[in-house]
Amino acid sequence: MQMTTGGKRFGKGLRGTALVVALFFTWTLAGGATAAHAAQLAANEPAKRGNEAHAPSAEERLEGLVREIEADLSAPAGDDKVRRQKLKTKRGEIDSVDAEIRRELAATRKKLKDAKLPAAILQRHEAFVRHYENNVAELQGELDEIEGATTPAASETAREKLRQHREKTKAPSRHQPLDPNNLPHRSAEPTKRQPRLKKEEFERAYGKDLASLPRAVRVAALGDLTGITLPGNDTATVDLGQPSIEDLAGTVDAPMTPAIEAKALELGHDPLKIYNWVRNNIEFVPTWGSIQGAQLTLETRQGNAFDTASLLVALLRASGVHARYVMGTVVLPIGKIQNWAGGFTDPLAALDFMSSGGIPTTALLEGGKVTQARFEHVWVEAWIDYFPSRGARHQNGQGEMWIPLDASFKQYAYTQGLDLQSAVPFDAQTFVDQLKATATINEAQGYATGVNGQLVQQTLSDYQGRVEAYIAQQHPNATVGDVLGKKEIVAQNHPYLLGTLPYKTAVRGGAYALLPASLRHTLSFNVTASTYDTTPLTFKQSLPELAGKKITLSYTPATPADEAVINAYLPQPHTDGTPLQPEELPTSLPAYLIQVKP
Repeated sequence: MQMTTGGKRFGKGLRGTALVVALFFTWTLAGGATAAHAAQLAANEPAKRGNEAHAPSAEERLEGLVREIEADLSAPAGDDKVRRQKLKTKRGEIDSVDAEIRRELAATRKKLKDAKLPAAILQRHEAFVRHYENNVAELQGELDEIEGATTPAASETAREKLRQHREKTKAPSRHQPLDPNNLPHRSAEPTKRQPRLKKEEFERAYGKDLASLPRAVRVAALGDLTGITLPGNDTATVDLGQPSIEDLAGTVDAPMTPAIEAKALELGHDPLKIYNWVRNNIEFVPTWGSIQGAQLTLETRQGNAFDTASLLVALLRASGVHARYVMGTVVLPIGKIQNWAGGFTDPLAALDFMSSGGIPTTALLEGGKVTQARFEHVWVEAWIDYFPSRGARHQNGQGEMWIPLDASFKQYAYTQGLDLQSAVPFDAQTFVDQLKATATINEAQGYATGVNGQLVQQTLSDYQGRVEAYIAQQHPNATVGDVLGKKEIVAQNHPYLLGTLPYKTAVRGGAYALLPASLRHTLSFNVTASTYDTTPLTFKQSLPELAGKKITLSYTPATPADEAVINAYLPQPHTDGTPLQPEELPTSLPAYLIQVKP
């Protein structure tokens, strides 16, 4: 690992072989410290630091010479005499650079001894020197064989040995081909499954109701029950079980943050206003599981059913209203799902989109056509003072029954944007052809170099100007939504809580004061013991806990001896207390001597 700061290099003694030929000789000491990656980073540094030209280091020159030799050996056969002369010239240059590197190694050793660093550090240095010397000796021997070969067969054998040596010792490729299916940071693929149809299946997956709910009481009459009659039933099933203190607590998914408390206060701690606001302001995202939590959902104004439920739960609890999550399987007409999921015109595409987001979904057919869909869902129940106002005049802390609330399900009004492709056509093929004519494209490894950035910028600027001119002339009063198309929630502001869900419930799986951990998305971050470090690191935390936060990976010296090496290369503070200037700070450290831990 190379540590850099702004300003000039600290001097030959510092660069000193810190990065030496590991550009060219991959090397690993027992314990895992390496210079190979550090050297590779050094090679990737810009050619200039600020306005100062960067002269290539000895190790960079050595790497260049070896690359040139490799290219010469790979070129089609030509005048063997000319090839031998070029090889001899480069051999002489390699010997000169080798002498410079050995002087730097000796200077580094003297610095380490003068600094009275621990014996373990000197041993690392000596091991590196031996490794370097052995590799140089092997390289020089192979070059001798090539020069001394008297037959084509012998020459080819010697060249093959050199190629194998180069392949064994060269630093890893700087370019890593892109594999979209195997990115270093990615979401786990959702497992598509059928929705559960039995309460016992929910309990096996997520455990018993955490609130220790009593059995529901079937009620034939409790005043006017018109808003809470369940579809297909003559009577309503109303849970009269008392809430628990857990139904008021802040959680990982529904924390009592200052922003949550401020929004609850703004809405008057009124459950009706809270429900209407969440329902009419949070856009639905068809994914599964707790991802954002209440706070980030409040900030982004979008979230899936879990995130929306968490925001509703958090605002209700911040208002002194007991609230809990309910899991279950529900049934909706396919037209409403198409609208809800994103304005789909194809029923199967809408269901596939929801399923690909992890929502357990299945189509229901009538006469060979998809008419409905069954899917797992989450909603909220709040302990509401329901009679006689149906929650319109809830007295804080005076609830009498659990009322279902679903703020995630809603319908949208979609407006098509302008057809800019027809009005202002863009010749994409000509643009691509122009880029291909000026770039070097490696289709085998999946990358391109030498792309004409000026052409890209100019083309985009020209097209942007044409689009702006068209809009100004033909649609001078258009908004961004008019141009691009817009999606607006069809708001509903009921004067009371309906007391029922806007869909059929196939099975009510269970109620929970706290979402089961298995429903919470997590981030796993792993640093393995490799060329970068000597200590593995594993970090795993739920996304709701990390929402809106930064994650920083830093490295520290693995031992006091490693810290001593770093300190030996740092300048001493000024005696007058003035701060060190950038040019006084080292821009690189001897990475092969320093082991770090994440």
